[in-house]
Amino acid sequence: MAQISERLRERLKKPLGKVVPFAEAAEMLKGKRVIAVGDEIAFNFLEKGEIPFVSVFDFNTLRVPVGDRVKGKLKEFYPKPEETEKPAGELNEEMFQIAKRLLETGGGLYVKGEEDLFALPFALLIEEEVVVYGQPGEGCVILEKGNFEKEELEKMVNEMGINASP
Repeated sequence: MAQISERLRERLKKPLGKVVPFAEAAEMLKGKRVIAVGDEIAFNFLEKGEIPFVSVFDFNTLRVPVGDRVKGKLKEFYPKPEETEKPAGELNEEMFQIAKRLLETGGGLYVKGEEDLFALPFALLIEEEVVVYGQPGEGCVILEKGNFEKEELEKMVNEMGINASP
């Protein structure tokens, strides 16, 4: 595993794509293959009756355990999610392999550790899918092919020695 580079860390502090309120995102994305990264994002889609194609969660929000309602809903829809371990701030090729596999099969991914950087491998691998992740205090970020700086991010990941290519 590699700690994310300082340059990539700085870039990831800013939203990678369009920031919108969740209600607007849910309406915009009806019928699309959504990759929901984060417990609250996945939960909100499920509450709206929209099942994300992939949901990535760690049973925490802002490093605080989620409530029973959120955890229960995620467990209800993803009773046997794929599991992996990933410490905060680390990025590795296994994350890209998991993302590739889930883009084919769909399903849930429970991350023991911290799930937030999983938005990056999914964003670099999507074709028709849409990645949605939370931006604390602002709403959610929507990443679709062509609406963010994919080449710049891919270059930074490759500089870390991680193959980010599909």
